Amino acid sequence: MSSRQPHELLADAAGKHTDERFADIKVPVLNFLDFIQADGDELSTDATMVATVFKKRHDNVVRAILKLRSQLPPDRRLIFEETVSSRQNPSGGAPIETTSYRMTRDGFTLLAMGFTGRRAFVFKLAYIDAFNAMAKYIKNQRDGLRYRCMDLELREVDSKRRGSYHGKGLGARRREKQANEAEEDALKKQAQPMLDLHDPPAGDIE
Repeated sequence: MSSRQPHELLADAAGKHTDERFADIKVPVLNFLDFIQADGDELSTDATMVATVFKKRHDNVVRAILKLRSQLPPDRRLIFEETVSSRQNPSGGAPIETTSYRMTRDGFTLLAMGFTGRRAFVFKLAYIDAFNAMAKYIKNQRDGLRYRCMDLELREVDSKRRGSYHGKGLGARRREKQANEAEEDALKKQAQPMLDLHDPPAGDIE
């Protein structure tokens, strides 16, 4: 997630919905790397970002989340996870820490049901696009790592084969083994963050 304030990220977003019915509503093209966070396959956003995008008061968004949590069975409440976020101090002082919530894609879907009106509709589309973009980004990363791992495996097999032929090959094999092991460690470190090793709605919010 970006270290910039949500209102700064939103100010950088631009674009309009192509439907003429929404031509007078500015719709942000959300940078998924700023607004969506990935933990393994689990994608999430937070109440601060949602409040900024939909131009809602953060405390009202949190209130709606608490209402939804109270209606959910216990095993589903983790789609909203309590956290702490910082927001700008209106007096210009140090940032203010406040209770907030991270939410999964399912949590966002439930919450967004309470946002009505045509303006809210296009902002829902923008957020859905951001979730989809992050999912695609993760898939592309995984596919790239898979290819590199398969290529490394083939090169390692070939290195072992050549190293078994003669003395000169053994010297090359030692160098290649060291390089391959270093590359394997690097690939594992890249893959680790993407592996999951350890899986009635609120009313309109003003």
